[in-house]
Amino acid sequence: MADSLLIFINITMSVLLSAGCSYLALKEAFKRNGQKQLVTKKELWLPSFIYTIFYCLLHASVTLMVSYDIFIQRFVYFAPIFIVVCFFSIFLSLRLFQDVNTDKVHFIKGGFIFSLIMMAGNFATYTGLIYPHVEFKPMYIGLTILMTLGVTFPFFRMLLQLNNQESSSYGGKTHAFWSFIMGLGFSGITYLTAYSLLSPEKYGPQLSRVENNQMLPFIIEMGILLALWFIPDQLANDLHKKQMKDIYEKEQEYRSLYQNNLSAIFTYNRDAVIIEANNRAAEMTGYPIDMMIGQGFHSYVMEKDLDQIQTAFQKSLIGEASKFEMKFPHRKGHIMSIQVIVVPIHLNGEVTGAHVLATDITEAIRDKEQIQYLAYHDELTGLPNRRYFNEEFEKKVQEGHEQMAILLLDLNRFKIVNDTLGHGYGDELISRVGKRCVKVLGTKGFIARMSGDEFIVLLPSIGCRNDVHKVAAAIHESLETPFDIGGHDIITSTSIGISLYPQDGRDLSTLLKKADVAMYTMKKSEGAYQLLFSDQLEEKGINPIELEENLRKALINEEFELYYQPQFSLTTNKIVGVEALVRWNHPVKGLISPVDFIPLAEETGLIIPLGHRILIEACKQLKIWIQEGHTFKVSVNVSSRQFHDATFVDMVRDVLNTYDVPPSLIELEVTESTTMHHVEEALAKLNALREIGVSIAIDDFGIEYSSLSYLQKFSIQTLKIDRSFIMGLDDHESNKAIVSAIHAMAKHLNLTIVAEGVETESQLAWLKELECEYAQGYYFSRPVPAGELKDYIDDMRTVAVSGS
Repeated sequence: MADSLLIFINITMSVLLSAGCSYLALKEAFKRNGQKQLVTKKELWLPSFIYTIFYCLLHASVTLMVSYDIFIQRFVYFAPIFIVVCFFSIFLSLRLFQDVNTDKVHFIKGGFIFSLIMMAGNFATYTGLIYPHVEFKPMYIGLTILMTLGVTFPFFRMLLQLNNQESSSYGGKTHAFWSFIMGLGFSGITYLTAYSLLSPEKYGPQLSRVENNQMLPFIIEMGILLALWFIPDQLANDLHKKQMKDIYEKEQEYRSLYQNNLSAIFTYNRDAVIIEANNRAAEMTGYPIDMMIGQGFHSYVMEKDLDQIQTAFQKSLIGEASKFEMKFPHRKGHIMSIQVIVVPIHLNGEVTGAHVLATDITEAIRDKEQIQYLAYHDELTGLPNRRYFNEEFEKKVQEGHEQMAILLLDLNRFKIVNDTLGHGYGDELISRVGKRCVKVLGTKGFIARMSGDEFIVLLPSIGCRNDVHKVAAAIHESLETPFDIGGHDIITSTSIGISLYPQDGRDLSTLLKKADVAMYTMKKSEGAYQLLFSDQLEEKGINPIELEENLRKALINEEFELYYQPQFSLTTNKIVGVEALVRWNHPVKGLISPVDFIPLAEETGLIIPLGHRILIEACKQLKIWIQEGHTFKVSVNVSSRQFHDATFVDMVRDVLNTYDVPPSLIELEVTESTTMHHVEEALAKLNALREIGVSIAIDDFGIEYSSLSYLQKFSIQTLKIDRSFIMGLDDHESNKAIVSAIHAMAKHLNLTIVAEGVETESQLAWLKELECEYAQGYYFSRPVPAGELKDYIDDMRTVAVSGS
């Protein structure tokens, strides 16, 4: 009973030790499966030492079973040599495991070497331990060798298969079971080695029990081997199933990518024949798939693109991918723009054909062309824009054109069309003007829309200045015919400023600047429509860009001052009021006329702060005159933009309150056009101003609307007859008729009449005969500063006293 228990314990310990070694080896394989990483030699020292201890204990247990006396006499003495040899043998074995796990050595070669190590170690160990009781049994030894190979090969095969799997799906129980089977196999080899070397008469009481059943140990080991060979087969079967599953999934993914791709895919063999195509290919070409199979490039590609696609296909056969764009004819006849990608198909290291991916980019090309068009053309007129013009100019310079002309066109009366008829009419007018100019220029010039109502013309080849003037005259004449827009005959004209390359500048910025100066100057000229830039224009300092910058600075630096022109009563010959007129006293250029800066201030919006400043200065001066005993009205001109500003009425009220002047002594002059735009708004503002107490005068009356019905509605006290009628009294009887009519109408409406622009004695005499009440003009006095006006008033008093 005690012997049986000892055998059981011994065998169990041997199996567990072998299973432990197998478990560590499998654990390392599980940990690194699918990874081709080698551990360093230093990392092998510790597991080699652990395996050596296990191996020593395994052989010690077997020796102990043979004979206690042998174990005491031999094992302790033999142990140091055994440990050293065993350690290096195991280290070499672990290196073999490394090789197997990285596919550097075939598992058969590794298993064979490891088998030799095991056999050499086992036979050498037991020969040394039980010598001189060794008896060589060839048949047993041969069977032991075969059993050793039978254990080692499946173990190495298992390690290799574990390495080939990307991840382990086996749990800890499976791992432990495989380790236990391997432990049985390796421990059995240890026992079989001892059994095949020890003489029967020297068997201990434990081993002698199997003597009568000589083949029983080998039969048991054979059963274990069958189980061991089953484990790699199971791994191989699992791996095969997984591989088949992966192949099936990859195939499904490929088919899904192929069939559901938004690009048309054509698969060609090496002979450039279609062997497969997806549904999108049928949709894009209009041909069913079965009609495309077996066809080549000639069947679908346009002749001009054939060389391109064939070249790309030839590149794919040597492993190069290509990408390009081409035209593609649909079966129904329309032409598409497509992007083509040709990629080689690799199979077992060889190119077997090519995939051709075609994507319809017709819409994208159209959008790109539209974006390109919009980037270089004006959306309203379809003409080239400033960017296009710049590039065209630079191109002409590069081409070596010796003399060119820049024409800057600005439409006249465009603002009136916009304000009275609406922006739709204004846009249509600009578009029609552009078309006429294109027709006039033909191939002689290049026109672009600058901005708003401005156009630029480039004349790249001119012989002399007269050629430029002829083109400008042709443009001007083309606009003399009215434009029929929405049932309205709209007449416009253009102001044209001209600069020449290279005389006036070599860059476009300079040329445009000088053309702008010429155009701005020409706008103020009577009867002219074109003007060529000259240095004299620039010397006058009327560059509008520079003028605007200076205008802003002038408001900050208070460079503006008021001049006053007196208004006289024709019955008493006394001053009854003055009109405040602004002048710009530039620190460098001197006194600048309102004609040069008021239109620009109106356009830029600077007229609003400027008008505010004028009213303030007028009120300040009025208060001084009141303190000096003068109580006449001060008239202040109000621009259209200032009048329609939302804060205008509040501004007037605040200024009058701040400077504490009687509102009745302030008269605001507005033009007819100002009151006729947005009539309801104008009426409300005029009523609000009358409530403040100021009086309202219509300036330049007679040259615009002269609407009698609106005069009745508006809160107006004074009409100022435009100077053009007064200045023509001596030469035109019609002027006298007009002035007489205006005077009669004003009398019936109880309005005061002021005649502007009186310059001669005869004009004054006729106005007195008409019984006109008030007049102003150069006949009485030019506009003068406040100090000179005081002297003028004092002189008049002196004359009056002397006369009396």
